[in-house]
Amino acid sequence: MLFHSLNSRTALALRAFGLGLVLWATFSSQPAPAGSGRGLVIAVLLGAGVIGWVIWTWQSYSGKRVTAADLFILVAAGGLLTAASPEAPGSTFAFVGVATAGFRLEIREAQAVTGLALFGLALGVLLYDQAAVEVLAYGLGFVASALAGANARQSLARAEQAELLLAQVQRSREEQLRVARLEESARIAREIHDVLAHTLAGLTIQLEATSSIVENGAERPVVLERLRRAHSLAREGLEETRRAVGVLRSEGLAVGETLEALVAEYGASSPGASASLKLDGAARLLEGPAALAVVRVAQEALTNVRKHAPGATVQVGLEVEADQAGGLVLRVRDGGPREAPEEGAEALTASGGGYGLPGMRERAQILGGSLLAGPEGRGWRVELRLPPAAVERSGEGLPAGRT
Repeated sequence: MLFHSLNSRTALALRAFGLGLVLWATFSSQPAPAGSGRGLVIAVLLGAGVIGWVIWTWQSYSGKRVTAADLFILVAAGGLLTAASPEAPGSTFAFVGVATAGFRLEIREAQAVTGLALFGLALGVLLYDQAAVEVLAYGLGFVASALAGANARQSLARAEQAELLLAQVQRSREEQLRVARLEESARIAREIHDVLAHTLAGLTIQLEATSSIVENGAERPVVLERLRRAHSLAREGLEETRRAVGVLRSEGLAVGETLEALVAEYGASSPGASASLKLDGAARLLEGPAALAVVRVAQEALTNVRKHAPGATVQVGLEVEADQAGGLVLRVRDGGPREAPEEGAEALTASGGGYGLPGMRERAQILGGSLLAGPEGRGWRVELRLPPAAVERSGEGLPAGRT
């Protein structure tokens, strides 16, 4: 309805102005309100219409819908006044009442208000011997006004539902963005942990060992060799950091070359230790998130070997299993710590924040895979399994059984 779309003060002013026009037109018409006869009936009906109008205006302005009596008063007075004073705009009361009923009331109450308007008009036509066609003409107008009010109510309800739906969609988008930010933060945290843990583990071993041999009076060439090795590890750490940044920017990651470098670096940084790599030819084609998961899990597993089993012999294997219909499996096994670990390496065991295994499991779960980690003989085993779907999403798909 028009008044509903306006602010309360403007709507109040328009209602007051409309009532003033009705009063002026009624007193200017013939027969006019008077103290006796037909004029008295017109005056009483006009007074009732004014009362209903005032109640209707007050309820609309205050927003308190206490009763629907104002609408029944309006239509009853308006219907009778239309027949009693045909020149007066008494029908305005009835039209306002039925239109507001369609907009404000439930359908049964709105039908009752419209029916009362028709009854009042028909009764007035009979009492004052007016043309019966007026009942039909005004009746159609009343029904049309009630339908217009009901349509306006439905339109308003649809608009409110659309606003509510829009707000829900907006909240859903905000929640999706929040989840995406959390996932990206977790991803970055995993990359930082893996890169730093891998690099700092080797540096810690070298520096602890260097400090120990210096205290024991080692000769200068031995100390320099240790320092050169520490510098080399630092440079490798920087290169690994650049590689991690490239992965975060969705740049390519060569799985085969990276695993070979990790295994070689483990052997070089752990004197007396040996490491072997068995790499399926098809697995070299791995790309994307699956490739990153394989590299990071292997890296974290080797770092944990340095920390908890220094000098252990390690076997790393990556293959596409035929019985898994193209699924991928990465295994990292170690034979347990040497009986006499390198001096200073034991200090590394207490390092780290304890996020290694949870981070590896998160990587596996994100891709729909699984990660097993536990003792095996004297050593430890880490096994990452990725389903065929994760492997296919990472690139063009890997043929099963290729070696």
